[in-house]
Amino acid sequence: MSVRSLIIGIVSAAIMSAWCYFNDAVIRPGAMISSLLPTVAYGGLVVYVLLINPLLRRLRTSLALNGREVAAVLALFLIACGIPGWSLGQMFSPTVMFPHHDLRTTPSWRSHDIVALAPKQMLCDVSGPNGDVGLNGFVTGLGEGDVHINFFRDIPWDVWTRTFLFWGPMVLCFLVAVVGLAAVFHRQWCDHEQLPYPIVQFASSLLPDAQGRLSTIFRNRLFLIGFLFSFLLLFNNYLCRWFPNELIPVKFWLNFTPAIKLFPTVIHGKGGMLFSPQLIMTVIGLAYFLPSEASLSMWFGPWLYCVIAGILATYGIEVRSSKMMSMALEPFIFAGGYFAILMIILYTGRQFYWNTLKRSVGIRSREAIPDFAIVGMRLFLAGTILFILQLHLVGLHWSIGVIYTFIAIMVFAVVSRVLAETGAFEIGTYVYPCVILWGFLGAGALGPQNLVIMFLVSTVLLAAPGWCIMPFFNQAMKLADGHQIQLNKTVKWGLVVMVLAIVISVPSTIYWQYDRGAQLYGWPRSSSIYPFANAVEAVIKLKAQGLEEIAANRTGFERLAAMSPSPKHLAAFVVTALITFAVAFGRLKYPWWPLHPVIFVFFGGHQGMRMSFSFGIGFLLKFLITKYGGGKMYQRCKPMMIGLIAGTLAAQFVPMVVGTIYYFITGKTL
Repeated sequence: MSVRSLIIGIVSAAIMSAWCYFNDAVIRPGAMISSLLPTVAYGGLVVYVLLINPLLRRLRTSLALNGREVAAVLALFLIACGIPGWSLGQMFSPTVMFPHHDLRTTPSWRSHDIVALAPKQMLCDVSGPNGDVGLNGFVTGLGEGDVHINFFRDIPWDVWTRTFLFWGPMVLCFLVAVVGLAAVFHRQWCDHEQLPYPIVQFASSLLPDAQGRLSTIFRNRLFLIGFLFSFLLLFNNYLCRWFPNELIPVKFWLNFTPAIKLFPTVIHGKGGMLFSPQLIMTVIGLAYFLPSEASLSMWFGPWLYCVIAGILATYGIEVRSSKMMSMALEPFIFAGGYFAILMIILYTGRQFYWNTLKRSVGIRSREAIPDFAIVGMRLFLAGTILFILQLHLVGLHWSIGVIYTFIAIMVFAVVSRVLAETGAFEIGTYVYPCVILWGFLGAGALGPQNLVIMFLVSTVLLAAPGWCIMPFFNQAMKLADGHQIQLNKTVKWGLVVMVLAIVISVPSTIYWQYDRGAQLYGWPRSSSIYPFANAVEAVIKLKAQGLEEIAANRTGFERLAAMSPSPKHLAAFVVTALITFAVAFGRLKYPWWPLHPVIFVFFGGHQGMRMSFSFGIGFLLKFLITKYGGGKMYQRCKPMMIGLIAGTLAAQFVPMVVGTIYYFITGKTL
C-alpha cells in the first residue's frame, strides 16, 4: 500500500462521507450507496480507470496509478461505504430525534408516556434552552431559501452532546467487533473454501496493469457491446430529465399484471410485485458468474415463498406483514434461515476458527494462523464484550445482552457470506434481534423498557442489513489479498477509515438536516417510528393482562426464568432452520441438487422479489450459452457481462457528478 494510494483512499473516503447525505437528500440524482454494489465506488472506479487514469498517464507516466494502487484506494473506499448510508449515518439522527416530535403528534404515545421508557442518554436532550430550536429546526430546517446555515454557530450541538457520548462508544465497539470477525473469516472463505466473490472479480478485471495502462478488457469487442448497450440506455433516461420533450425514456419495468388472475395463491401471499418485474442489468451480469443453483434459487425462491404464504393465508395463518419490528411470523422465518446458514459457516471452518481463537488468547495451535486473523479475533472479542457491557450499563441484563449480540452479529455474518458466495448485492430480509427475543422470551419477561432499549439499538445498527460495513470490509480484504497488499495494513487503515467516516458522516448528515429539514419520508424516517409504536402495543397488552408492573420490576435472571416463548413463532424459526439445513445437505451430497441455502436469505424480502426476474434472465442466458456453445462460448461471453455491469454503474455515477456541479453553480436541483 503506497503512500499516495493511502492518502488518496483516505481523502476519497472522507469526501464521500461528507457528500453522501447531500447527494441522497438534497440533489437526489440517485442513492450514492444504494446497495452492497455502491454506485459511488464501482461506478467511480469505471470512470476513473476509463477516463481519468489514462489522461494522467498521457500527461506524465508517473502520475497514473497502477492496478495495485487502484485496488488499495478502492479497498479503503469500500470500507467507508458501510457508514454514511442507511447502515448508520442516515439512520442515527432520525432515530434519536424524531421520537420527541412524534410524541407531540401521537396521542397513544402521550397517554402511555412511552418515550420516557427510553434511557435519557439514548435520545437527544430537548429539555434545555435550545430544545425547541433543536427539535423544530431538525424537522422543518433552519435555512432560508438559498442561504445556508453555519455549521458551528447555527446548529444546537448541545442538544446532541449527551446522545453522542452514549452512542459513539456503543456503535464503535459493535463495528470493531464485526470488522474483526470479517478479518477472521477472510482466510477461511478465500483460501480454504475458495468463495468466488463475484463483485471483486468484476472490479479486478477493470484495474490497470502494473504500469498503469488501461486493462485489456476495455479493448474487447464484446465488452464494448455490453458497456455501450447498458450505458446508453440508462444515460438516455437521465437525459430525459433535462430534455423531457425531446427524448423518450426506456422502460425497464415489465407489466405482467394481467396474469395475476391466473395465480391467486401468489397474490394471497402478497406476491403482486413479482408481476411487475424490473430488468436490472447489474443483476443479469452478475448472475452469469454465479453457480447455477444460486441463480436458480434467487429466481425461484420468492415465487415459492409467496405460494407457501398464500396457501397458509387461506387457512388464516398470516405469514407476511408490512409492519416492521412487529410480532409477525416472517422475521422468525428469516431468522431461522440466517441461524442455519451461520451454523453451516461455523461448522465448515470450525478448525480454523478454533485455532484462531486459541492463538488470539496466547495458546499455541498446530495450524499456522496469519497475524491479521489473530488481530481480527482479538478485535472481535474485545468489541463484543464491551458492547455487551454497554448494553448492561444502560439497563439490559448481560444474559439478554449476550443473546441479543449473538443475533446481531449473526445478521452481519450471513449477509457477508451471501455477498462473498453469490454477489447478490441487495438484502431485503430483516432480522431484528429485539423481535426475536420478544418472541422467544415474551414481553412479560423482558419488560417495556428492555424492549424499547433493544428496539432503539436495532434501529440504529440493524434496520438496513443490506448496507452494513462487514460485507464491505470482506470485499476490501479480498481485493487487497488479490493484489498482494498487506492484510495487516488493510485491517489497520480500514479501522482508521471507519472511524473517520463516522466522525465526518454523522455531523454532515445532521448539518444538511438542519439546513433543509430532515426527510419526512423514506426508510430512516419510518424506522424511527417503529421502536415506540411497537412498544405501545406491548404495553397495552401487558396492561390488559395485568402484567405491566410485574414485567417492569423483574431484574436479572428473573427475566430468563419468566420466559414464555410464543409457540407459533418458535415453530416458524425451527422449521425454517431445519429446512435450510436440509437444503445445504442436499447441495453438498448430490451434484444434481438444484437449490442453494441462499434462498432463505432472499425469498421474502422486497429486494429479493425485485431482483428475482433479473436473476432468472441471467440464469437462462448462462444455461443457453453453456448448453449450445459449450464452455468455450461461456468464457468468451464473460467480457460482455462485465461490460453490462460496468456500463450500468458508469451511467448511474455520472448524474451524481453532474447534479453536484449543477447545484453549486445554480443553487438548484434538477
